[in-house]
Amino acid sequence: MGDDFDAIVVGAGMGGCAAAIRLAQGGANVLLLERGVEPGAKNLSGGVLWGNDLARILPRWAEEMPVERHLVRKRFGFLTTESAVSFDLDDGRWRAPPYAAHTVLRARTDAWLARQAEAAGATVVPAVPVERLNWDGNVVRGVVQGGETMTAPVTILADGANSRLALSTPIRPAARLSAGATELGIKEVYRLDAGRIEERFGVGPGEGHAEEWVTGLFPPGVMGGGFLYTNRDTLSLGVILNIGSLFSRGIASHELVERFRLHPAIASRLRDAELVEYGAKLISSGWASRPAAFHGDGWMVAGDAAGFVFSNGIVIQGMNYAVRSGLEAAETALASRTAKDASASRLAEYDARLERTGILPDFRDFESLDRVKWNLRFHTAYPRFATELFHALMSESGGRKQHLRRVARTAQRAAGISSSDLLRDGLSFLRDL
Repeated sequence: MGDDFDAIVVGAGMGGCAAAIRLAQGGANVLLLERGVEPGAKNLSGGVLWGNDLARILPRWAEEMPVERHLVRKRFGFLTTESAVSFDLDDGRWRAPPYAAHTVLRARTDAWLARQAEAAGATVVPAVPVERLNWDGNVVRGVVQGGETMTAPVTILADGANSRLALSTPIRPAARLSAGATELGIKEVYRLDAGRIEERFGVGPGEGHAEEWVTGLFPPGVMGGGFLYTNRDTLSLGVILNIGSLFSRGIASHELVERFRLHPAIASRLRDAELVEYGAKLISSGWASRPAAFHGDGWMVAGDAAGFVFSNGIVIQGMNYAVRSGLEAAETALASRTAKDASASRLAEYDARLERTGILPDFRDFESLDRVKWNLRFHTAYPRFATELFHALMSESGGRKQHLRRVARTAQRAAGISSSDLLRDGLSFLRDL
């Protein structure tokens, strides 16, 4: 008796949709399952999409997908309770088509991608919370839901950081969600007239602005950052928190979002805006969050479920890795269909593709990134150091002018950073970031 499908993809996010589209384009009979009531309903991102990988399957994606604004400026900075210091990259190369990046809202983009999968020939079924994988000994042959078994020689898991399937099986025993490998993202969306957005952020029609902040305004010991992105007629605002630093602190995460939102550097841009959406998600980022393996007999794991989220405090990139890994899983599945072989040795091509396309090298190269990103001083002392330094450089006190070296030492003392810590952190910054 034959299988029901050539391939089953679990999760209709960026990675799962990309995999389903490519599989269908390659002639495979593919089933795409999504536990949300519709694709995109449970997906959340900041978010800025760099679509180089999407163009492989949808060359006109930027013109046809319901994106929000094309990015023309990025800001990075430090916040303390009373001050902010930042720098902007306003890149002329981003202002000319084809645009490099767009802000997106996942409820719109993922629903559109699922429709492209259907148009290519995939069967898309939402509102299906898959219970478990269908194991035949050590081989995965599809999935089980509600007592019904749906079979396929290849199953691609793309169901997010807290993948119910990967976390409940031998696929991911070595990297279950932990404080050291998981972050919490909380996002609010505010409606604001497009004209006001353009006036407040200094952008033109269709142009977008994105910013990330290291926030030195949380309670002692709590580490996290904030973001603010412009959409068509909304603003996406939120924080990303180190889960381990929240333990036993006695503070609710929504209070931290409020601290960020009410900071003078942020609040002025939200004046008269209306809260229309609130959400949260777990983020598995870095090499420590990888599964025990990326493939086995009859299965592959991609996107957030594989820990493919790059975050260094300056940029957060997950959607592009999700799309690329989904495409490489699909290409591997198509090759296994031709060979009529979905064994682990055949699907090992997936790991080779992850190597060739730079995904695995990226995460290995930045394996020690958390030593910088979650160094407590970068969330307490260094925001104070930066604001004290630039306050002294840009203010007039009526006294004698000081050389930069002396100004920096004064700011260093005010921030409570020892010279040995400054040297140690500087070396870590250069080595790990």
